[in-house]
Amino acid sequence: MAVVLVLFVSLTWQILADHGRLASGEEWWHASISAYFYSPVQSIFVSALVGIGVCLVAIKGRRGAEEVLLNFAGLLAVLVALVPTPLDATMCTAEPYCLDVPERVTNNVGTLLLVGGVVLALATWPRRRDLGGPAGWDLWLTWLAWAGTGTWLLAWPASFLTVAHYAAAVLLFACLVAVAWINGSDRVVTAQALERLRGMSAAAYRVWYRWIAVVMAAVLVVGLSAMVVLDRWFPGVFPQTLFVVEALMMLVFALFWTLQTIQFWDVGLPARARDEDVPVPGDLPL
Repeated sequence: MAVVLVLFVSLTWQILADHGRLASGEEWWHASISAYFYSPVQSIFVSALVGIGVCLVAIKGRRGAEEVLLNFAGLLAVLVALVPTPLDATMCTAEPYCLDVPERVTNNVGTLLLVGGVVLALATWPRRRDLGGPAGWDLWLTWLAWAGTGTWLLAWPASFLTVAHYAAAVLLFACLVAVAWINGSDRVVTAQALERLRGMSAAAYRVWYRWIAVVMAAVLVVGLSAMVVLDRWFPGVFPQTLFVVEALMMLVFALFWTLQTIQFWDVGLPARARDEDVPVPGDLPL
């Protein structure tokens, strides 16, 4: 929450500063949050996304899909931070924030892939026997994503610079929608009868999480569709549609994470996110 708040305060500050500085008729509100990479917000924008990505990877999710989705969402958030949205000539006039973007992307993403490959190898080694069976599906998927990203960057760098930011952002939001839905579907969040949740009942939290997932999915689909329609047939009508979509998605997910914090303040983690030797009602015996 604090990281999202810092980002929105910085964005608001810059929008107000541009509105007061620029002459009438000039663009004082960029079309997307990502476009503020090419502004004084750049340091806050990059550090906020990297911080969010690290937190998503560090958070322990339920065994299986949620844990994988959180890890992928974290890595995608870092990729969104390191690969800026394609530069529009109107975004930078005599500003220092647009220099050497291709070189920076190659250096930053290349470093991330090299270090990530080492970390992934270390994480794979203790589970190397899983690679031969269905239990290793998450390892294979992660290695495939790592190899695909590296191949894309090396073989088609121009395409990577043009498309990677948008692809990573859409996949990031899709992962977050799925995480919210998983939380809204889990009926076993405590492992012991004496454990109690803060705030609301488990059933009430599930309703909130399902609605959050539905709202995020609707904002993503409707917002992006509206952006495409406006951009193609009504280019002069509200060019900040993507900004609103990104802002709403971040705010709704911040609400989700606030509820998660309150819900698991005392118990720490959902039952299925704890050590595998903890018996959970409904789990199949090994």
